[in-house]
Amino acid sequence: MPCYVLQRDRNELYAMGMLLSEEEAWQYGTEGKRAMVKAIYVWTSIEALESFQQFISATQHDADSPYCGLVQDLRADRVEVLEFDGAQMQDQLRRFGLRADFLTIDPGPEQRVQKIDEFLAGLTT
Repeated sequence: MPCYVLQRDRNELYAMGMLLSEEEAWQYGTEGKRAMVKAIYVWTSIEALESFQQFISATQHDADSPYCGLVQDLRADRVEVLEFDGAQMQDQLRRFGLRADFLTIDPGPEQRVQKIDEFLAGLTT
């Protein structure tokens, strides 16, 4: 299964701070209290990535958008899209996962949040 990630400045995977939903907070042990976490963005299909790119393009002029910085980084060519197979993705997440505990899978309206370890376990099964 191919996975797509964003790499910033050719040395780290793109991650953003995000607020866990109440359901995610219960699932990940913060007793239902919404918590800020850092999550690496991962897409599981090129279609999901393209949909996200269309979404942020539509919000690019909104200074209050959480993606304002990402749009600026994309325009300045500080961020590039990388495609990995399962084994390469495991390697990348092990190398860069120390900077984040979570993944945002297919960012956008239908996104899922998962701990990196859980995602890696799913790649090996």
